[in-house]
Amino acid sequence: MPNKKLVAGLVPSLWAAVALLLTTSLIAEIAAVPTAAPGIASSLWTPITSVTALFFGADHIHGSFNLPSILFGLGIILLTSVLAGSLATAFIVYCLGWTPHPAAAALLGAACGLATEILLINLLCNWLQPENGIYNSL
Repeated sequence: MPNKKLVAGLVPSLWAAVALLLTTSLIAEIAAVPTAAPGIASSLWTPITSVTALFFGADHIHGSFNLPSILFGLGIILLTSVLAGSLATAFIVYCLGWTPHPAAAALLGAACGLATEILLINLLCNWLQPENGIYNSL
């Protein structure tokens, strides 16, 4: 039987990854505007392949279906969500205990999510990519 505390930390992280993938992909598909990569308009795949481009260069950003770039991007997004989500869950439990008030947990969870976006996307990833590929893929 799996450890209930471990599952309690992983399940929200995986749901966060699904929510991130769905919202960013839908926003990029609806926008259909030029990205930081010349000749590529945003599509369902650009946010996912832009994560691959973080590791392998701007040539891996695609506006069309490219299975290797998509699979690698999905893997990195899931891994990052699990790691960041597990750390955030541990921080929330440390601050509020195992049975916090839902409002306090929601506020602290939202603050952790905002801090993660600021640190991981806006600072670290955009610093590593000269053309801010992940941020501009939308």
